[in-house]
Amino acid sequence: MSATAPALPRRAGERDRRAADRLRSVVRGRPADPVWVRPSLIAIVALAAALCLWDLTISGYANTYYAAAARAASESSKAWFFGALDPGSFITVDKPPLSLWLMGLSARALGFSSFSILLPQALCTIAAVVLLYATVRRVFGPVAGLVAAAVLAVSPITIAMARVDMPDALLVLLLVASAWLLVRAIETGRTKFLLWCGAVVGLAFMTKMLQGWMVVPALAGAYLLAGPPRLLVRLRQLVFAGLAMVAVSAAWPLAVSLWPADSRPYIGGSTNGSVWDLIFGYNGFGRLTGAENGAGGGRVGFGGGGFGGAPGLWRMFNEQVGAQIGWLLPFAAISLVAGLWLTRRAPRTDLRRAGLVLFGLWAIVHVAVFSSQQGIFHPYYVSALAPAVAALGGFGVVALVRWARTSWLGVAALAGAVGTTAWVAVTLLARTPDFAPWLRVAIPVAAAVAIAGAVALRLGVLARAVLAVAAVTGAVALAAGPASYSVATVGQSLTSNNVLAGPASAGAGFGGGSGGPGGPSSGFGGPGGTRPSGAGVPTGPPPTGANSSSSQARPAGSGSASARGLGGGPGGASVSASLIRYLEANQGSAKYLVAANGSMTTAPIIIQTGKAVVTIGGFNGADPAPTVSQLAKMVAAGELKYVLLSGDRGFGGPGGGDTSSALTSWVKQHGTAVTGVSSSGGTLYTVSA
Repeated sequence: MSATAPALPRRAGERDRRAADRLRSVVRGRPADPVWVRPSLIAIVALAAALCLWDLTISGYANTYYAAAARAASESSKAWFFGALDPGSFITVDKPPLSLWLMGLSARALGFSSFSILLPQALCTIAAVVLLYATVRRVFGPVAGLVAAAVLAVSPITIAMARVDMPDALLVLLLVASAWLLVRAIETGRTKFLLWCGAVVGLAFMTKMLQGWMVVPALAGAYLLAGPPRLLVRLRQLVFAGLAMVAVSAAWPLAVSLWPADSRPYIGGSTNGSVWDLIFGYNGFGRLTGAENGAGGGRVGFGGGGFGGAPGLWRMFNEQVGAQIGWLLPFAAISLVAGLWLTRRAPRTDLRRAGLVLFGLWAIVHVAVFSSQQGIFHPYYVSALAPAVAALGGFGVVALVRWARTSWLGVAALAGAVGTTAWVAVTLLARTPDFAPWLRVAIPVAAAVAIAGAVALRLGVLARAVLAVAAVTGAVALAAGPASYSVATVGQSLTSNNVLAGPASAGAGFGGGSGGPGGPSSGFGGPGGTRPSGAGVPTGPPPTGANSSSSQARPAGSGSASARGLGGGPGGASVSASLIRYLEANQGSAKYLVAANGSMTTAPIIIQTGKAVVTIGGFNGADPAPTVSQLAKMVAAGELKYVLLSGDRGFGGPGGGDTSSALTSWVKQHGTAVTGVSSSGGTLYTVSA
């Protein structure tokens, strides 16, 4: 019988050496990469972190609609699961709850505050930059990966969405993750990567519903083209991936549908309280056709030519959208065409061409849908397009420079890409003439030097030092515009429902410039847009009392109001601190602190108090909830004592209709106005059955 000798303990010196080796590997990166690649990546990630995290709370609670839901998620598990607007789970927000789950968990761990609910979005964006590098590096090499990561890190709308409490930053991370998994599936041919890819797209659906599925044609097209197995196997694998995507996408809606109807909240944004109506209506095909602007869940007057300007071929470059995403679209388009030409004779499974199909279809589908969308289109939706533009830009920098070394056609392509991109940048910057005017001179000069460098590179007369100058000037021509807008974004308080990146002057005229009838044209042949009445900006008078604040105010802690104070909105009232103190002192055993019209009135109350509040009509008072009988039932059961009517209009945002009038009549018939309580633009009633 033999005995095994006990393992000798590792020496301290050996452990230290292994720890040092691991640290060096983090800094050094892959052995096959040039020594400067990993330090460059670390610098890019540090830049992204600085842009995302610096003075993060300057926006206060940013969008109070989502901030209120995050406060509710931190107070109630039921509200967390449903994505309810208040801890009493009366009505949900009009989006699926995945991003709210993250914010709610962050608020529970760190305490509810501006920082705790904005932090998840910032971290998602930083992670997306790292993951995009990893994805593009596998397809196009480390240099292209670095360029793509840098482009995403300075994309204006990407930085803007990293600094607010909207779901788009999480959506971008999940889309990039699905691309990474798809690339791994193409490399290996293994089904498990496709299944995980489908599951991640399902999570993207859980973040912004059907918008999360817009990347599916790109994922499926790239694998169908370049996947290693034979065609029938590839088709079968894609079917399994689709089933995984649908299963994850449908899990939460099915759970909501199976929840007892008398116990679940009303689904905000729907016309009948059904999550399926929200998916396929207001958040689905209604966005394409404009049908969501009707009564019920709609936002009347907010769609079509409002937030994002008129639909059409040049929408991505118009007054509203151009400065958010248009900077590098020409470079990405030329890079895509050039790349497909250069890889035309490559084998079917060529990874570079697969990457071009992946990111090219991603960009084409998003541009086509956004440009033709007849319904509500916010410019910040284009943040989902930014990773594809960044990836194509990373490929283009490497491929076009290499092509220019060997071909005059390559020189022409590189010169066209740089020149067109510089022209677009100058045009976009001209819309904010008071912002860094020197850039409108520096960018064309840099582009001219870079193009001259491309010609000299082809002639073989470019010295190393001159090559470095040409590279730097080329980077300036491509990146100076979006980088300047990203830096300017960091200094802005982003508190509107229609978040826009760039300097403060970029928001003048609703989205940059002063487009619209009588205003300047977009500079690309597309019309300028007009600002719809009440478009995402609280219209009530400034709040009074201890909690009033300016648009630049910072929240002091979990009990403070948003950066805009306790403001009202369309159909809503501006709620004072004295009114909130009165309600809290007299709530008694009632479940709900108060009922009021629209989230712009109720969200600041929820943020400040953490109490259950009935938001009549949901986001802007248009949802048909509650009915008169439901309101009467809550009052009769002792769940509700106070109702705030908004001025002479009573209830009802756009599309409120007969339900709103009936609610107003019932409250006035069964209620008594409370005297001595200040509420600008509204009257508080105590109601009884």
